[in-house]
Amino acid sequence: MKRGIRLISWLAVFLVMMQGVVPVLGATDEKLQEESSEIFSKADSSIEKKENETSSIITNEAVESSSSKDTITPPVGNGSQVSSESVENEAQGSSEDSPLNETRFQLAYQLEDEIWHYAIENQLNIDNHGEAIKGLKLRGIDQEAGSEESILEFRGHYSEIGWNAEGFSDEAIFSEPINQTHVLEAFALRLKENLREEYSVYYQVYTSEFSWLGWAKNGEIAGSMGYGCGIEKINICILPASEEAPTNGKDSFVEQVAVKNTATIQEISASVQYQAHVESVGWQNTVKDGATAGTTGVARRIEAIKLNLSLVGITGDIEYRSHIENLGWSSYSRDGAISGTTGRKLQLEALQIRLVGEVAQLYDVYYRVHVKDFGWLDWAKNDVIAGTTGFNYRIEAYEVRLVEKTGIAPGTTTRPNVIFKQPNIRYSAHVQDYGWTLGTQTNGNIAGTTGRGKRIEALKMSVDNLPMSGGVEYRVHGANYGWQTYRKNGEIAGTTGQGLRVEAVNIRLTGEVAKHFDVYYRIHTENLGWLGWAKNGEHAGTTGMRYQAEGLQVVLFLKGRSNLVQNSQSYVTHKINSIKAVSRYVRVYNNSNSAFSNEPTPFSTKNASVARFRGYMGRAIKEADTTSGRYYFLVAPGGNLGWVKASETENVQSNFWMYNTDGPYPSLNVSNLNISVSVSQQRVRIRSGSRTLYTMLCSTGMNLWPSTNSTPYGNFRIQAEKGSYFWNSGSGGAFYRSFHGHGVYLFHTVPIATPGTTVFNLREAAKLGQRASHGCIRLSVPDAKWFYYNMPYNTPVHIYY
Repeated sequence: MKRGIRLISWLAVFLVMMQGVVPVLGATDEKLQEESSEIFSKADSSIEKKENETSSIITNEAVESSSSKDTITPPVGNGSQVSSESVENEAQGSSEDSPLNETRFQLAYQLEDEIWHYAIENQLNIDNHGEAIKGLKLRGIDQEAGSEESILEFRGHYSEIGWNAEGFSDEAIFSEPINQTHVLEAFALRLKENLREEYSVYYQVYTSEFSWLGWAKNGEIAGSMGYGCGIEKINICILPASEEAPTNGKDSFVEQVAVKNTATIQEISASVQYQAHVESVGWQNTVKDGATAGTTGVARRIEAIKLNLSLVGITGDIEYRSHIENLGWSSYSRDGAISGTTGRKLQLEALQIRLVGEVAQLYDVYYRVHVKDFGWLDWAKNDVIAGTTGFNYRIEAYEVRLVEKTGIAPGTTTRPNVIFKQPNIRYSAHVQDYGWTLGTQTNGNIAGTTGRGKRIEALKMSVDNLPMSGGVEYRVHGANYGWQTYRKNGEIAGTTGQGLRVEAVNIRLTGEVAKHFDVYYRIHTENLGWLGWAKNGEHAGTTGMRYQAEGLQVVLFLKGRSNLVQNSQSYVTHKINSIKAVSRYVRVYNNSNSAFSNEPTPFSTKNASVARFRGYMGRAIKEADTTSGRYYFLVAPGGNLGWVKASETENVQSNFWMYNTDGPYPSLNVSNLNISVSVSQQRVRIRSGSRTLYTMLCSTGMNLWPSTNSTPYGNFRIQAEKGSYFWNSGSGGAFYRSFHGHGVYLFHTVPIATPGTTVFNLREAAKLGQRASHGCIRLSVPDAKWFYYNMPYNTPVHIYY
């Protein structure tokens, strides 16, 4: 590529000479300039003859009129800086290789030669080759914005002239030198306002008197004043605001304050000295003229200040006062007197400084403060408040400068202070049956309803009266759609017209307001009422329980200043991790609060129809592991009971035959009392007609009828034969009633181990619920005992497979 450039450049020189015109070559090929110096000297006369007729061969298409000279054509090619002459040559190559595709900003400058010089990266290096700069034009283009409008604002200070009258200009500035003696001494540069939060512009200058000075940024002055030495070189770069600033340890600006009093023809100068009394340090050494008093980065408060002036040729004084923690504004102090307190641990929060007397006619006093959570605020001037009030934020450092009345501020002056205002948070709820008609609520009032069972279906929020930039974002978790993405500043979160409940919310502040305020909020939830307060994006409400949000409160506080009482959790969720099959008998405690739910969660709807089983036994057939603990799904011989928390049961697997098998026993004072026995289901049902009153677990004959050791099928009746127990050849049962064969086929307990009613055969008892007998019908001990005492004589019995 370089070889191609050189061939094209030589061809350009040759063609120019043929026309009597020699171009001024750019910075892309300095060796080529040296090699062609002899050719250029021969062509000098030709240049003078043609300079008003045409530009160079390379730029003659780009410059057709005085207005078109200001148009920047983006260069293509390699090299850190490219002059306008080489742009057209390079444009013959492919633009796909251009580093411009990797940078956002295109910077360019023009000196007295009126030739545009470009930078490929976001850094521009201006070199006038040992000569003071007299005329300068700067321009920066935001290539992402797609606009030709310059992003730079420039102001220049010229020897014996001062600052250009127009101040900062948002156009390409061309400062015409009045004559050959006036040179550029200092300048200030800043980005357009829309870029200042995201990017910073840095710049430094070189003069023969001071060599390279330090870096200035964002409207600060770079250069010198009062020395008459012009700027010869300039470096400019644009960096993201988050990146570390370039530095060389020097000041960016040097000033000799000296003016002539036309009445007395004497020299006048002014300087300001000041101190800070710092937490844990005491009085620091005196500093002056823009140096930092106090500390940064160590969170130490300034408790008091002192200032005074050193004046030559003029009179006057400096006055200052402080806004003190818990005390407010002090009266003005002057001439080195203390403003603030010492020994009381009270922070300064804001300052005002002003000049009085003759000095105030010639100078402005600028000052700025470094504040907790804000950092450096902008420069205040002449008694304007610097700092904060109402936030209870400490000043940690401050700086003061005197500037001639004809001078410019040492930096930006947009926001020297932040005065507290209480922001308003506004929110409204779209409510079942009401829509949006319940109106907008503010600052802790209830949006939605309580006590009416009406679901919130959507929300809108916004903030106003902010003391700084920012907004609010919010999202909801709703039925059928889960968590939505965040909405902001009045947009609808949730749904309308679909009947879908909101269950939970997240709310958070954005921008600078989020650094200084907390947003608190809570939800009134179905079945649970008011949950606790959440803040700054935390979950509020419920998920996994199908509970509707019914009311909402939102309120803003300064960081760490909430006075809300947190008496419960703000968010309740339930997740089922796993469910597995089990088989064990358990007894539910009498005081169980969780029995019996439709789902394995403490927030599920309870099955009131089986509440009578509290205190009784059921068989667990499923076990769920959840975020709320383990749950069992219980069944009884009569059907399903539901989910109960495992911690509210006790395991009775080892002697389950000692418990009622279907809860509390019913009254038998009914019509059409009858007994139905299912051999296939191993169930005995006590019925009134066809309605089942109670279902018992049983064990019928080990074989099916009509085999040996089987229970007969058919219709029978309760007979007169009964007894507390029977014993026959080492086996027997207790509490028996005959239903067939007058003492042959019986209802009785699980087998006894010895004669009597208290000791049972454990191995045989464990078979309850399976076919196991010689033909009788075995029951649990309490079931058999109740049957023995309560079943009327002659009650019909129907036995079937």
